[in-house]
Amino acid sequence: MMAVSTDLHDILLQKLDIRAIAAMAPNGIIGNNNSIPWNIPEEMAFFRRMTQNASVLMGRKTFESIGHPLPNRRNIVMTRNTAWHQDGVTTIQKLDQLVELAIKGPLWVCGGAMIYEILFPACRELYLSTVFGKFDGDTKMIPFGSIFVIDKTILTCSTFKVDHYVNRRYANIKESPLFL
Repeated sequence: MMAVSTDLHDILLQKLDIRAIAAMAPNGIIGNNNSIPWNIPEEMAFFRRMTQNASVLMGRKTFESIGHPLPNRRNIVMTRNTAWHQDGVTTIQKLDQLVELAIKGPLWVCGGAMIYEILFPACRELYLSTVFGKFDGDTKMIPFGSIFVIDKTILTCSTFKVDHYVNRRYANIKESPLFL
């Protein structure tokens, strides 16, 4: 994992509207063999609706699992491989390059696990779909309870629910005895 300074996270929080969006099974699984272990069109529609006409940031493996740039979005891929490039994609190797991109509107962090780990501290919000069912996989969601606090459930249906979380730095939780 790439070490990121708290100062850089602070700069990103100040200069960009970074949000995260993810889906996981109740056991924490988010991927299997570099793909999503479920096929739930309604959950994918939620993802599309939230990220439409915005910028999305993902790791190279996540991009390659999708296979093409996501339409109607500015696609940004973070990779250590300086030779990697793809038509329709902006490639970065370091987080400070995000500030240089002059991103307007929200920047959605959408995987994989390493990208979540690097960027969750700089995200203002997390929209997390919990997909109902038992799924096997080789990639789990990183622990995020020290970064985010749940705000509310915003969507519930028969196959998944979506919870909205806010970064603890933005949550008004100092007075709550639960967080002292």
